[in-house]
Amino acid sequence: MKRTFIPKAAMPYFIIGLLLITFIPIVNRYLPMPDFARGFLIGLSLALQVIALVIIDRHKRKQACVKS
Repeated sequence: MKRTFIPKAAMPYFIIGLLLITFIPIVNRYLPMPDFARGFLIGLSLALQVIALVIIDRHKRKQACVKS
């Protein structure tokens, strides 16, 4: 089985994005948020996850160039 490696630079973005996307509905259930704030936080969390995926992809491409 091939082991995948996630660079340390991508981990904080990915973890914070996942935590934000998880906690937004929980917080919204107990503390009502305006739609703008909720949408902004959801968009921010998705943007952080995309940034992490871009960093992971760049790292994989860099490793592929080094191996060949």
